[in-house]
Amino acid sequence: MSSYMRLLMFLTGLFFMMYFSLEPIMDMFEEPVIVRSEDIIFINNSGCFLRGRRSPARYSQALEPINLLRCPEPQLMSAMTKDNANFLVPKEMSENLHCKYWVLAAWDFTSSKGLLEGHFSLKRGENSDIQIGIGRQIVRVKCKDNLNFTKYHDVHFFVPPPLEGLKSKPNGIKKLSVMVLGIDSISHMHFVRNFPHLNGFLESMHTKFFGYSRVGLDTRANLVPFLSGFSTDEADSTEAWLWEIFKAGGYTTAFGEDSAEGVFPSGNGKEQFPSNPTDFYLPPVLLEMHSHSRYSLDLREMVYCTAERQFQGILRDFIAKLVPHMQQRPFFSFFWQSQGVQEYYEFAEQLDQPYMMLLKSLQEADVLNNTIVFLMSDHGLRAGDYRSSFQGMAEESQPFLLAIYPDWLKDKYPQAMGNFESNSHSLITPYDLHQTLKDVVRLDNLQGSQLEKRAKILQSHSPESLPRGISLFLPIPEHRTCELAHIPPLFCFCRKHTEIPTDDGLVLRCSRFLVESINQKTKSHPQCAKLKLQSVVLAYFMELGEESFSHEFRLRVKTLPGNGEFETTVRVSETLVLTSPISRVNRYQKQSHCVSQPQIKALCFCT
Repeated sequence: MSSYMRLLMFLTGLFFMMYFSLEPIMDMFEEPVIVRSEDIIFINNSGCFLRGRRSPARYSQALEPINLLRCPEPQLMSAMTKDNANFLVPKEMSENLHCKYWVLAAWDFTSSKGLLEGHFSLKRGENSDIQIGIGRQIVRVKCKDNLNFTKYHDVHFFVPPPLEGLKSKPNGIKKLSVMVLGIDSISHMHFVRNFPHLNGFLESMHTKFFGYSRVGLDTRANLVPFLSGFSTDEADSTEAWLWEIFKAGGYTTAFGEDSAEGVFPSGNGKEQFPSNPTDFYLPPVLLEMHSHSRYSLDLREMVYCTAERQFQGILRDFIAKLVPHMQQRPFFSFFWQSQGVQEYYEFAEQLDQPYMMLLKSLQEADVLNNTIVFLMSDHGLRAGDYRSSFQGMAEESQPFLLAIYPDWLKDKYPQAMGNFESNSHSLITPYDLHQTLKDVVRLDNLQGSQLEKRAKILQSHSPESLPRGISLFLPIPEHRTCELAHIPPLFCFCRKHTEIPTDDGLVLRCSRFLVESINQKTKSHPQCAKLKLQSVVLAYFMELGEESFSHEFRLRVKTLPGNGEFETTVRVSETLVLTSPISRVNRYQKQSHCVSQPQIKALCFCT
């Protein structure tokens, strides 16, 4: 590049800095950052400064009081295993009913294929148990009255406790079990505001990680790096899923979601759950409910019930049935809730007490004494009124993460756990969590001499050669930046954002480039309309450092047709370049019914 071009770019950069009142020259004399009493400092090191607000920005009340809604259908029976046999236990009947049931294999994805079926009758006032079978089973029950009206339709599942003769025997090697309890779309501050009872219960039992950041747009894009150590694009070619690693290490594995349309939808195909399922596996149960007994609790049809139970309750019931197994053998378990929390700001508050009670029951069952629990999310709210505020935009990239672990872990591995707790204010990602759990499989990696050797190797790396994932049992370098942690600019709030006029010429040029980029992505789908720029909603200048000759803008635009709102970051140098994925930040619901690919659905307005 010629000296003339360098000078021209420098002068252009100086003009933009002065035009946007960034006062770069004053940075040399800048006073320390003023921290307000309503702020929480997440990260404060040479690579990143990040803080959050305790009090939420204003948001509009939901169209319906979602936190008050309850499933209206009756729960006429429950599932119980006793003396190695499975029973349906009916409540006292108010009328005579004729019931049919279908028994399915515990891992069978084909819900229409039953192992056997049968009939039984329920009479008014009677309450006798109905024996179904033995072992792990899925049972669907449908009951009708004398007029042939359906009065009950539900799916039950049985996870019998381990047989006495099959209990694991102590082998002298103490393994640390792992449990992941995930709640979708809950930011760190959203968790602080809405889980007071749970926070109180965990006050002296956990470490919060204030600098946990997302690395992808949606749930799958953040959980695949956690579970595999690779991005979604890379993970198709790897077998390094955590449940396979733990299985090879002698662990029993379990997986459960509260939706058949969750992170790994039930069924087959590239976007589905990997080919080798875990030892205990809830998705076929949810698929059976989704196909037969599901109905919606809310007007948006985003929260599902079966009989009197929400799907989230099914997930917690699954965890409760696994407790006897967790008491007997080392376990790797992964559970994820997405119902309700993805759509409604207010939904989180009704989860406070259930999760507190769940963890309390695990404590009373002595499960927590041999388990490290990661209570976590993937990102904050991605759409809605709260997301439209600057604070909501920041919180979207700041999911909550905390770890609960037994005291003996600190006694046995003081240096590793010292690093672990010191990293609570470091910039960390799902890639780091993957490396952390790989250390759990082999706890000898946490011994003093071995750990010191690994720490020296990490310190020997230049900033540019730092590994993408670093175990939290090692000291995360304090000079780590979003770029070094592989966090795209759209998800990075370490850099200062300065709001700028939306009618600026360069902002408009970058905004039109964003819309053109959307159209390029949907070009191969002729059923998607070609979008046009309606308006620039927000524009922010993102500081890249004094030595950079480039400028980066964070933009939110509105398009026609469909009034879609999209965000991304655009870097301006000699050309315009998207430096982040394109995020849809308002709800599109059925606007994109004509396409199935998740990446295209958010961008497409069906003609």
